[in-house]
Amino acid sequence: MPIGIRQVVPAALAALLAAPVLPAAAQNLTVGIQGEPSTLDPQFNLLGTNTSALRNIYDTLVLRDPQLQVQPGLAESWRAVDETTWEFKLRPGVTFHDGSPLTAEDVRFSIARVPSIPNNPNSYSTYIQGIKEVQVVDPLTVRFLTDGPVPLLPVNLTSIFIISGAKGPQANSAFNNGSAAIGTGPYRFVSWQPGQPLVLDRSDTYYGTKPDWARVSFRPIPSDGARVGALLAGDVDFINAVPLQDVARLEREGAGQRYKVFGGVSSYVYMLFPELGKDSMPNLRNAQGQPLTTNPWQDARVRQAVSLALNRQTIVDRLMEGHARVANQAIPAGFFGHSENIPAARFDLERARALLTEAGYPQGFQTSLSCPSDRFVNDSKICEAVAQQLQRVGIKIDLNVMPRATFFPARMRREWPMHAAGWGSLTGESSYFLTSQIHTPNREMGLGAINYSGISVPAIDTLIQQGRRTLDNDARRKILEQAMEQTMAQNLVIPILTFESLWAGRGDRVSFTPRADEETLAIEIRRRN
Repeated sequence: MPIGIRQVVPAALAALLAAPVLPAAAQNLTVGIQGEPSTLDPQFNLLGTNTSALRNIYDTLVLRDPQLQVQPGLAESWRAVDETTWEFKLRPGVTFHDGSPLTAEDVRFSIARVPSIPNNPNSYSTYIQGIKEVQVVDPLTVRFLTDGPVPLLPVNLTSIFIISGAKGPQANSAFNNGSAAIGTGPYRFVSWQPGQPLVLDRSDTYYGTKPDWARVSFRPIPSDGARVGALLAGDVDFINAVPLQDVARLEREGAGQRYKVFGGVSSYVYMLFPELGKDSMPNLRNAQGQPLTTNPWQDARVRQAVSLALNRQTIVDRLMEGHARVANQAIPAGFFGHSENIPAARFDLERARALLTEAGYPQGFQTSLSCPSDRFVNDSKICEAVAQQLQRVGIKIDLNVMPRATFFPARMRREWPMHAAGWGSLTGESSYFLTSQIHTPNREMGLGAINYSGISVPAIDTLIQQGRRTLDNDARRKILEQAMEQTMAQNLVIPILTFESLWAGRGDRVSFTPRADEETLAIEIRRRN
C-alpha cells in the first residue's frame, strides 16, 4: 500500500458513512426546455438553443458569469503581450471526459477546425476574426497572433468551445451520435437524438465546483402550456421560457415554496429603428395622406419627439406585467459600455408635439412600422402599443406585423421607414451592437454588417474604430460610453424596454440565478437541501 493511504482510507470511510445518502431519484434533475439543440457539434450552427445545451458538456477558455462578465475558464489567466499578441495560461490538471489531458495543442486544434467545417449554416468564425496564428508556447501556454489590435479577443473566446484533438478531425455526425461529444465541462454525454431528451451525467473529473446533480435530462417541450403543465404535474423539476400569463399562476400555486419563478434582466433590448439613409420612402405621407418628398426620420427633432411620446412604463406594467424594464440605451445596466450619463427615458407629450411643430409637422404625419410577431414575448403587442401612443402626437402608424421568417429578409432590403426589433448584446458589452448596427456599413473593415437603417455619423464611427483598437479596458470603456451617449443623444435608435428572462422550478428542490444570455446551465441549477 502506498505511503499515506492507510491513514486516509479510514477517515474518508467515516465521512462517507456519516454523510446522508440521497436516493437516486433525488440526485437527478429533469429540465423542460422550449427549444432543443439541433446538434452536439460545438462548432456547428451557432444558435442560442445549441450553445445553451453545449455549455453543459464543453468549456471555453474564458467563461461568462450570469451578468455576462468574463471569468477564468480553461484559461486561468491571460494578458496582452503587445498590440497583436495575446497569451493565455491554461489551468493545470484539466482532463477531457475520456481522461486525456487538456493542452495548448487542443486549443490550436479547436481554433483551426472552426472555419474548416463544410456546409456550416451559421459559423462560429465571427468569434475568431482577427486571429492570424495560434502558437503553442508550451503544454499550458498558448498565444494568439492577430492582424491588428483585437481587444475583444477574451470576450470572443467565451463562445469558442475547446475540443480534444487527440483523435484528429471528427465529422459532425460523430458528435451527434456521442462518440466525439467529449468535452471538459461539468457534464458528460449519455444519450441524445432529435426530439428526445439530452441526457448527461455528472463529470467526476470536472475542475470547477462539483455539480449538484448526478444525472440531468433536458426534455424538449416546445409548447408553453405543456411545459408549464409538466412542471405542475411533477414531470419536470425546472423549465425555461416561462410565459407571462403563467407567472401569477405559478406564484399563486407556489405558496409555501412549492413552485418558484426566477426572473432576471435579459440582454435583449427592444428598440425602434427609423430609416435615416434614404431621403424619401414609400409609406411616408403627410397628415392629409399625400406622399412626403422628404424623410421626416432624418430630422433629429422628430426622432426625439417619438422617444418622448412613448410611455414605456405603461408598456412594462400592462403588457409585460412588470417583467421588463424601461430602457434608455441599447444595452442593460451593468454591461461594459453602458453609460450612467445618459438620462432616463422621459414621457412628455407636450414637448413631443412642440418638437414635431418645430420640425414642420404640426399635424403629424403617416408612416409604416414593421415588426416581427414571433421573436419575443408580446413583441407584436408592444408594437401595437407604440402605434397607439404615437397617434396621440399625430403620428399615424400603418402597422405591419409578420413572422420572423418574413421579417428578417425584408429588413435586410430596407423596405420600411421604421421597424422594431430586439437586440441582445450576448458578449456583455456594447461594441458588438455599435460595430454592427451603428457604424456606417464598411465591408472591408467588417463594420456595419447589420446596419439596416442607413445610420452614418462620422464622429461616432471614429469612436467605434478607436474602441476596436484600444486594449486598455478603462480607456476602451470610456470610448464606448461616449459612442453610446452620442447614439442616444441623437436617437439614432429608440430603445423601449429591456426584457426579463423567466425560469421556474420546484421551490422545494431547486434554486437558480438567472442569466442575461437566457442560457439554462445545469451546474447553475442548485439543489435545495
